[in-house]
Amino acid sequence: MEDKNRIPYNQEFDFRYIKYIRHARNKTQTEFVHFRNVDQSTIGKLERGLLEFTPYYEGKLKDAIKRLRVSSIEIASIRKIIEMKEQRGYK
Repeated sequence: MEDKNRIPYNQEFDFRYIKYIRHARNKTQTEFVHFRNVDQSTIGKLERGLLEFTPYYEGKLKDAIKRLRVSSIEIASIRKIIEMKEQRGYK
C-alpha cells in the first residue's frame, strides 16, 4: 500500500535548487565544493544559470544531497519556495 504522505526521494533537480540546498545546510560555495566535488566557480555559474545544468551536474547535486543528508521533505519545501517565487515573478 502506498503512503500518500511520503515524498519520493528520486526527484529531478535543476540549477535553481543548488543555492537553496546549500543554504539549508548553512554552507558557503567554498564549503559546498567538498560535498559537490566541482570547482567553486562552477557552482557559482550553475547557481546563476550561466552554465548548462547537464545530467553530470545533476548527478553531482544528488550526491551532495545524500552526503548532506537533505531529506525529501526539505527538497519538497525547496521546490515549493521555487514555485512560489516563480509565481510572484522573482528570479
